[in-house]
Amino acid sequence: MHFAQPMALWWLLLLPGVVLLLYYGSRCRTAFLRNFGDRHLLWQTPSRFPRLPREGVTALLLLFAFTCTVLALSDPRYPIGPSHLRAGTLDVVMVMDVSKSMAAEDYGSNSRLDQARQMARYMLTRLRGNRVGLVTYAGISFRQADLTDDLDALDFILEHWVSIDSVSVGGSNLSAALETGVAMFETDAEREKLLLLFSDGGSGPETLSDTLAEASQHDIRVVVFGLGNTQPSRIPRYDKRKQFVSYLKADGKVLTTRLHEDVLQRVAEGANGTYLRIQHGQEWRGILSRPKVIGALFEQEERKLFQPFLLAGLLAFAAQTLVIRL
Repeated sequence: MHFAQPMALWWLLLLPGVVLLLYYGSRCRTAFLRNFGDRHLLWQTPSRFPRLPREGVTALLLLFAFTCTVLALSDPRYPIGPSHLRAGTLDVVMVMDVSKSMAAEDYGSNSRLDQARQMARYMLTRLRGNRVGLVTYAGISFRQADLTDDLDALDFILEHWVSIDSVSVGGSNLSAALETGVAMFETDAEREKLLLLFSDGGSGPETLSDTLAEASQHDIRVVVFGLGNTQPSRIPRYDKRKQFVSYLKADGKVLTTRLHEDVLQRVAEGANGTYLRIQHGQEWRGILSRPKVIGALFEQEERKLFQPFLLAGLLAFAAQTLVIRL
């Protein structure tokens, strides 16, 4: 539970003062009654002289009513249901490595690219109502989809069009990919900007300083997902029927690939962003809700709870009035 108007709680600091006023009023009434005679005899008369027990009850009811009223004014709320991203507040560009090294099967039967696609497609369900674009890259970068709010179409592209070597030029030009991703953002758009990089590493960050500086200048938040093992992995090859053929070779030797974690960490540091290594496939689930990423844009349905406090306060006021008139 939290309070939507927490400043109202400062009124609770008046409680000690209210207690002192009630105590002072009780002392004054006791001194006043002494002018009429013995208090015990006065209480036994049919007059309306207040009794001490009745004074205590009315004081407690007044304090309880005051407290409940303040709590009602503070607007207490209880979150219900899952959190969701506010619509129309965010532009996201996903930059995805589709070079041959991404075919290494470091996640059970899933390749690095399979893992990246699974992550991206899940994130689309969390980004509903906002715009998402997609860049794929190997030796060159390619705009698969400009910023769009048609996330069903983008999901179709991720499922059917993004594959190993879907970019015709081999290699892994990380610098060109990030330049293309940064250029996709509309710098004058009044939205938060987020760039998601899915990669196992590539060209060194020494060529990225200008691009990363531009990203920081335009307040583009960068999250880098490191895919793969730090130990060498072989790269399998499959035919059109998805039957295993052999491992990728060069000059008769089986090629291996590993995660270039140092490169990706320096990319994240250069953009003052976030780096996350994907080891078991589930570490990324809560990444979007982190405060450093876009956590502030998430909201959750809430149930307002001021009504019970307000009702309790009103009942206490009514009970106090009733006790005074008895």
